[in-house]
Amino acid sequence: DLKPFALVRSQTMKVGDSDDEVNIDYAYLGKRLVEQASKGNAVPVIADVTASSIVQTHYKEWLSQGISIVAANKGIFAEKEATYEGLINAAKEGNARLLHETTVGAGLPVLGTIQGLVSSSHEVRKVEGILSGTLAFVLGQVAGGKKTLSQAVKEAKDLGYTEPDPRDDLNGMDV
Repeated sequence: DLKPFALVRSQTMKVGDSDDEVNIDYAYLGKRLVEQASKGNAVPVIADVTASSIVQTHYKEWLSQGISIVAANKGIFAEKEATYEGLINAAKEGNARLLHETTVGAGLPVLGTIQGLVSSSHEVRKVEGILSGTLAFVLGQVAGGKKTLSQAVKEAKDLGYTEPDPRDDLNGMDV
Protein backbone atom coordinates (compact mmCIF):
# COMPACT_ATOMS: atom_id res chain seq x y z
CA ASP A 1 0.00 0.00 0.00
CA LEU A 2 1.18 3.47 -0.85
CA LYS A 3 0.23 5.82 1.94
CA PRO A 4 1.56 9.36 2.23
CA PHE A 5 3.13 10.01 5.63
CA ALA A 6 3.35 13.78 5.32
CA LEU A 7 1.89 16.63 3.34
CA VAL A 8 4.09 19.68 2.95
CA ARG A 9 2.76 22.98 1.69
CA SER A 10 4.62 26.21 1.02
CA GLN A 11 4.79 27.19 4.71
CA THR A 12 3.24 24.39 6.78
CA MET A 13 3.23 20.61 6.97
CA LYS A 14 1.22 17.74 8.45
CA VAL A 15 3.28 14.75 9.56
CA GLY A 16 2.04 11.29 10.44
CA ASP A 17 -1.52 10.82 11.60
CA SER A 18 -1.71 14.29 13.11
CA ASP A 19 -4.19 16.77 11.66
CA ASP A 20 -2.15 19.61 13.14
CA GLU A 21 -0.37 21.84 10.67
CA VAL A 22 3.04 22.99 11.88
CA ASN A 23 5.69 25.21 10.38
CA ILE A 24 7.95 23.48 7.89
CA ASP A 25 11.02 21.85 9.38
CA TYR A 26 12.73 19.79 6.69
CA ALA A 27 15.23 18.18 9.07
CA TYR A 28 12.37 17.02 11.31
CA LEU A 29 10.46 15.76 8.27
CA GLY A 30 13.43 13.63 7.18
CA LYS A 31 13.98 12.26 10.68
CA ARG A 32 10.32 11.30 11.12
CA LEU A 33 10.14 9.75 7.67
CA VAL A 34 13.15 7.51 8.36
CA GLU A 35 11.74 6.53 11.78
CA GLN A 36 8.36 5.64 10.31
CA ALA A 37 9.85 3.63 7.45
CA SER A 38 12.02 1.60 9.83
CA LYS A 39 8.94 0.56 11.85
CA GLY A 40 7.27 -1.13 8.92
CA ASN A 41 10.22 -2.21 6.79
CA ALA A 42 9.14 0.44 4.27
CA VAL A 43 11.11 2.57 1.84
CA PRO A 44 11.20 6.27 2.68
CA VAL A 45 10.56 8.43 -0.39
CA ILE A 46 10.05 12.15 -0.85
CA ALA A 47 8.25 13.22 -4.02
CA ASP A 48 9.10 16.82 -4.80
CA VAL A 49 6.61 18.29 -7.23
CA THR A 50 7.45 21.88 -6.40
CA ALA A 51 9.52 24.49 -8.16
CA SER A 52 11.12 25.43 -4.84
CA SER A 53 14.87 25.83 -4.61
CA ILE A 54 14.49 25.65 -0.81
CA VAL A 55 13.29 22.04 -0.96
CA GLN A 56 16.20 21.16 -3.26
CA THR A 57 18.75 22.28 -0.68
CA HIS A 58 17.69 19.27 1.42
CA TYR A 59 18.06 16.61 -1.27
CA LYS A 60 21.66 15.74 -0.39
CA GLU A 61 20.89 15.42 3.33
CA TRP A 62 17.83 13.26 2.69
CA LEU A 63 19.63 11.00 0.22
CA SER A 64 22.50 10.40 2.64
CA GLN A 65 19.92 9.42 5.31
CA GLY A 66 18.52 6.77 2.98
CA ILE A 67 15.51 8.73 1.77
CA SER A 68 14.92 8.31 -1.95
CA ILE A 69 13.95 11.40 -3.93
CA VAL A 70 11.57 11.52 -6.88
CA ALA A 71 11.77 14.99 -8.38
CA ALA A 72 9.90 16.89 -11.02
CA ASN A 73 11.84 19.93 -9.87
CA LYS A 74 14.53 20.54 -12.48
CA GLY A 75 16.35 23.52 -10.99
CA ILE A 76 19.02 21.61 -9.08
CA PHE A 77 19.79 19.44 -12.11
CA ALA A 78 20.56 22.51 -14.19
CA GLU A 79 23.30 23.60 -11.79
CA LYS A 80 26.99 22.75 -11.92
CA GLU A 81 28.01 19.15 -12.59
CA ALA A 82 29.62 18.97 -9.14
CA THR A 83 26.21 19.59 -7.53
CA TYR A 84 24.69 16.68 -9.44
CA GLU A 85 27.66 14.43 -8.63
CA GLY A 86 27.24 15.33 -4.95
CA LEU A 87 23.64 14.16 -5.08
CA ILE A 88 24.60 10.92 -6.80
CA ASN A 89 27.29 10.27 -4.17
CA ALA A 90 24.86 11.04 -1.33
CA ALA A 91 22.37 8.57 -2.84
CA LYS A 92 25.06 5.87 -2.97
CA GLU A 93 26.11 6.64 0.62
CA GLY A 94 22.53 6.35 1.86
CA ASN A 95 21.58 3.45 -0.39
CA ALA A 96 18.81 5.65 -1.79
CA ARG A 97 17.61 6.42 -5.28
CA LEU A 98 17.47 9.77 -7.03
CA LEU A 99 14.86 9.71 -9.75
CA HIS A 100 13.99 12.71 -11.83
CA GLU A 101 12.11 13.59 -14.95
CA THR A 102 11.16 16.91 -16.23
CA THR A 103 9.19 18.34 -19.06
CA VAL A 104 10.27 20.99 -21.49
CA GLY A 105 8.71 22.42 -24.61
CA ALA A 106 5.22 22.67 -23.12
CA GLY A 107 5.14 19.28 -21.45
CA LEU A 108 7.29 16.97 -23.55
CA PRO A 109 9.02 14.28 -21.41
CA VAL A 110 12.43 14.84 -22.97
CA LEU A 111 14.80 13.15 -20.51
CA GLY A 112 13.01 9.80 -20.52
CA THR A 113 12.65 9.87 -24.30
CA ILE A 114 16.34 10.58 -24.88
CA GLN A 115 17.37 7.99 -22.29
CA GLY A 116 15.16 5.40 -24.00
CA LEU A 117 16.66 6.16 -27.39
CA VAL A 118 20.22 5.92 -26.10
CA SER A 119 19.59 2.70 -24.17
CA SER A 120 18.12 1.10 -27.30
CA SER A 121 21.39 1.79 -29.18
CA HIS A 122 20.34 4.98 -30.93
CA GLU A 123 22.78 7.86 -31.06
CA VAL A 124 21.38 11.29 -30.26
CA ARG A 125 23.55 13.78 -32.12
CA LYS A 126 21.67 16.99 -31.60
CA VAL A 127 18.55 18.39 -29.96
CA GLU A 128 17.24 21.63 -31.41
CA GLY A 129 14.25 23.83 -30.84
CA ILE A 130 12.69 26.17 -28.38
CA LEU A 131 12.89 23.97 -25.31
CA SER A 132 10.70 26.21 -23.20
CA GLY A 133 6.98 26.23 -23.75
CA THR A 134 6.84 29.50 -21.84
CA LEU A 135 9.39 31.15 -24.11
CA ALA A 136 7.61 29.81 -27.19
CA PHE A 137 4.39 31.40 -25.95
CA VAL A 138 6.06 34.71 -25.04
CA LEU A 139 7.96 34.94 -28.33
CA GLY A 140 4.77 34.19 -30.24
CA GLN A 141 2.99 37.01 -28.42
CA VAL A 142 5.84 39.49 -28.99
CA ALA A 143 6.37 38.57 -32.67
CA GLY A 144 5.17 41.24 -35.04
CA GLY A 145 4.70 43.73 -32.24
CA LYS A 146 1.44 42.20 -30.97
CA LYS A 147 2.46 42.72 -27.34
CA THR A 148 5.35 44.04 -25.33
CA LEU A 149 7.61 41.58 -23.56
CA SER A 150 6.19 42.64 -20.20
CA GLN A 151 2.61 42.13 -21.40
CA ALA A 152 3.42 38.70 -22.83
CA VAL A 153 5.19 37.55 -19.65
CA LYS A 154 2.32 38.80 -17.49
CA GLU A 155 -0.19 36.93 -19.66
CA ALA A 156 1.93 33.74 -19.52
CA LYS A 157 2.09 34.03 -15.73
CA ASP A 158 -1.65 34.68 -15.46
CA LEU A 159 -2.31 31.58 -17.60
CA GLY A 160 -0.05 29.46 -15.36
CA TYR A 161 2.58 28.83 -18.05
CA THR A 162 5.54 30.22 -16.11
CA GLU A 163 7.52 29.00 -13.15
CA PRO A 164 6.50 30.74 -9.90
CA ASP A 165 9.26 33.25 -10.67
CA PRO A 166 9.07 33.97 -14.45
CA ARG A 167 12.73 35.01 -14.45
CA ASP A 168 13.55 31.28 -14.25
CA ASP A 169 11.90 30.88 -17.65
CA LEU A 170 13.41 34.01 -19.16
CA ASN A 171 17.02 33.41 -18.10
CA GLY A 172 17.19 29.88 -19.51
CA MET A 173 17.59 28.10 -16.15
CA ASP A 174 14.24 26.43 -16.71
CA VAL A 175 15.63 24.38 -19.59
